Amino acid sequence: MSLDRREFLKRSLVFVPAAGIAPAMLVRAAAAAPGGSTKNLVLIELDGGNDGMNTLVPYGLNGGAYYTEFRPTIGIPAGSVLDLGGGLGLNPGLTALKARFDAGRLAVIPGVGYPDPDFSHEVSQSIWATGDPTGGATDGWLGRMLAQFPVPSFPCALDLDGHLDKILVGSGGFVPAFSSIGQFNFPYDPHAWSDKENRRVAYEAAVDGLTGSGGLVGTMSDTSKGMLGLIDTLQSIPEFTHVGDYPSHYVQNALKLIARLMQADLGLRIFHVPYGGFDTHGDQELDGYHTNRLQIISDGVQALYDDLATIGEAANTLFVFYSEFGRTIHENGSAGTDHGSTSVMFVVGDGVTGGVTTAHPPVDPTQLGPDGELQRTTDFRDVFGTIASKWYGADVTGLFPGHTVVDLGFLP
Repeated sequence: MSLDRREFLKRSLVFVPAAGIAPAMLVRAAAAAPGGSTKNLVLIELDGGNDGMNTLVPYGLNGGAYYTEFRPTIGIPAGSVLDLGGGLGLNPGLTALKARFDAGRLAVIPGVGYPDPDFSHEVSQSIWATGDPTGGATDGWLGRMLAQFPVPSFPCALDLDGHLDKILVGSGGFVPAFSSIGQFNFPYDPHAWSDKENRRVAYEAAVDGLTGSGGLVGTMSDTSKGMLGLIDTLQSIPEFTHVGDYPSHYVQNALKLIARLMQADLGLRIFHVPYGGFDTHGDQELDGYHTNRLQIISDGVQALYDDLATIGEAANTLFVFYSEFGRTIHENGSAGTDHGSTSVMFVVGDGVTGGVTTAHPPVDPTQLGPDGELQRTTDFRDVFGTIASKWYGADVTGLFPGHTVVDLGFLP
């Protein structure tokens, strides 16, 4: 049975090239990107709208009574909260992050959001990715930042998902999207698997014959040759001997792959990791559901950190946790929470100046916003802008349309 066009595209490599891939990709990059930087960035997106109030628990704010009044069923008991001081504490599932806080290497940023929040998952995720609450931007803030630097000879960023997130669009270079090395392979017909090598040989012969011929076809052939080289490079990278204690969850595959790719030292330095399951409209803490999800990613990042320490990359890596919006302060009738305006962000790393970076919104009912929810105290663009400016030395003027970045001080 032959492979029709739809099946071919379905089984093909998942990527969105912003520019042609030159044969130079066959050569290992001499310097990491962006701009020769050896600084890594791991973006953990808590997909679905993470409940900030049960992640950073304001159990002691305003006298300590309001939190339990808002959440009589799903509230985290005060005795279980990992105390940070000042009436705030971490969810008990975040013990690994609490250790980073105690070491002064976790920045806790409460009350994060943007003006006039949109409670559609798709719209809000797009706003966070583009850094433009008006919805006018089509490329990502991280892509725009990367475009300030010379395009590297090897991809510097990877989306660990089946599609390229908008946050990485617009870099001017090639950004692949896959969650396992096996996905990034030359496509073949599963009904004629014994013929797959012949297909590769025939395709490569056609590409070789047209490479360097100029024009549109020549450019396509040059790109194809570079893609074949990229496939071969990724398929040949060594396995990683893990020392980190990863949780038994699918997200460990993405985190382990990051360690393997960093060990290979190909030039991949920026990683976007989507981690879903946070749209908790009902039974949010049934069998500790939300707490367990937080613990999985907290323990997973600690395991990755331990792995990176063995190859000398832990000190060069920044981990960022974020979500497209938070949840309502009041639990609903289904023992869950609905879409809310603000949440909490975490920035973790040896280069971080730790602590509670900005003020937590008041929980006193008389000081809530007009919608009866927590008021925003921090704009998410200031968090990302601080990272772009201080971690990568990027120019943040105009990086976020219509917004002037405020340095939040969690990076030197």
